[in-house]
Amino acid sequence: MNKRILRKIFLATALVLLLSVVVCFLVIYGITYFAKLSAIERNIPAYNERIKTARSIEELQEAVGDGEGLMYVGVMSSDGTLVVSNSTLSEDNIAVKDKEFTAEVRKKGSQTRLERMYSDGETMVIVYVSIENASIDNGGYVVVAYGMDMNFNDTYFWLAVGGCIVCWIVVAIITYAIFTNYVKNEVVSLEKIQIMLENFNKGNYKPVSYEAKYSEINNIVDNINIAAEKISNTMSDLKYEQSKTKFIIENVAQGIIALNGQNTIILSNDVVAEIFHTSVNIVGVKAEYLIKDRKVLSEIEKAVAKGENVTAGEIEVNDKYYRVDCRIVKDEIFEGLKDIGYFLLITDVTSEANMAKVRSEFFFNASHELKSPLTAIMGFSELMVEGGLSGENLTKCAKDIHESSKRMKSLIDKMITLGKLDSAKYAEKTVEDVDVRKIADDVVKRLQIIADSIGVVMSVEGEATIKGDANQIYTLVSNLVSNAIKYNKENGLVRILLSESETEVTLSVEDTGIGIPKKDLPRIFERFYRVSSAHSKTSLDSNGLGLAIVKQIVYDCNGQIDVESEVGQGSKFTITFKR
Repeated sequence: MNKRILRKIFLATALVLLLSVVVCFLVIYGITYFAKLSAIERNIPAYNERIKTARSIEELQEAVGDGEGLMYVGVMSSDGTLVVSNSTLSEDNIAVKDKEFTAEVRKKGSQTRLERMYSDGETMVIVYVSIENASIDNGGYVVVAYGMDMNFNDTYFWLAVGGCIVCWIVVAIITYAIFTNYVKNEVVSLEKIQIMLENFNKGNYKPVSYEAKYSEINNIVDNINIAAEKISNTMSDLKYEQSKTKFIIENVAQGIIALNGQNTIILSNDVVAEIFHTSVNIVGVKAEYLIKDRKVLSEIEKAVAKGENVTAGEIEVNDKYYRVDCRIVKDEIFEGLKDIGYFLLITDVTSEANMAKVRSEFFFNASHELKSPLTAIMGFSELMVEGGLSGENLTKCAKDIHESSKRMKSLIDKMITLGKLDSAKYAEKTVEDVDVRKIADDVVKRLQIIADSIGVVMSVEGEATIKGDANQIYTLVSNLVSNAIKYNKENGLVRILLSESETEVTLSVEDTGIGIPKKDLPRIFERFYRVSSAHSKTSLDSNGLGLAIVKQIVYDCNGQIDVESEVGQGSKFTITFKR
């Protein structure tokens, strides 16, 4: 950097000095030229008068004089031929003019030029003047050349020029020496400032400590350091905000898509890629690339046109349901994001959709389940009211009414149990130490008569105690054992197995019954779902709520239930409770 600055300073100084020499030369030249011209013009009137009145060549020669004088005077005829002059040079060495030139001078009256009067003579300032004199020339006029030597070949003139050049060289050397010393002392400051600015460009805003000779440079360094500190703090805050925003966007459960006014995606988070199962970079594509539902797209277009926030509707993607909300960007909120026109928020509502579907199916199935026994009760009771029954028929009707009532009560009781379990999720629970072995023994004792009727042998093995609600645990074990008996074979087995460790408690109910087809396994815990009755060997009908209650209790106790089953071989339900 030092050499570059010094070179530039030297070249600039040399150029300025050289121009000054040229200007001085031109000034000297100009002063000489106008001085000579002024001297010529002062002498012209006297010569003109004498030349004008001359009546012969002798008088004309006398008018211009003889010998070398301070001013050259030469008279030319109208055709350009030299008539007389005050020069001692021969006519051959005199540069005479032609007729066209003399005609031009006559037309203008006079003409001034800077030229050589002789082919090998000095450069002269010459004024050509046209004078009326018919006595000397038949054309009626003569042209007189008045000239003074510029002395460009004068030794003193060139000595002066040479002196200027020498002075120029000396001044250039002295200037270079002075500026070299200055630059060596002060250019270090500029280099420090340059390094600081280069570090700025690289993202390094660390302050630099430096003291220069001049306070102005120190002020510049201080201001740069202050700016560096402010920029560093701003960049840190910006990076923090960017990291925070990125973390929120990437970890929020919703899919977020930002679009511009042309419905082109300019931003999206990872949740969007997961929802639509795409690994392609979707930035730059239209919203229609992801959302195929024309109704939802139409609602989005209307919302954007009106500038209103709306819920555009729901879309189905890979067997899941998502709600699409359109949020228009307001300038006062996203002032720096002029290219973002609106956001699409994509929320997973699969559970809500499934719950709505489950509720719909629940009420439909509940109505259907209640309708059958209620129809039987109404029919039999109508026959009894009409009095058309007697004896055994009356007893049979009464028995059917009783069975239908029991079935309705069982269904209603289980629906109430499910309702209680659902509401228990939002209420405080009664938690106590529950002896699972004692509950299992009680269930076996209560269901022993039913088991004996089909020759099923029941057994309980192991011990276990858990924290929970005793009534819920009793209902859970009772429903599992009831199903194990209900769907068992004659002379089959039902085993209740208990075990515990420091981390978990395991309850298993296995049977040697008819088993569950694999196609039905994923749905056996749905409410009112029943496996085909062709598999049942008992007269007890199922309402499809027993396993739903079991599943709800296990969920309420933060447990896990697993099923193993094979058609014709039996089933095993295993529940694991975390301690």
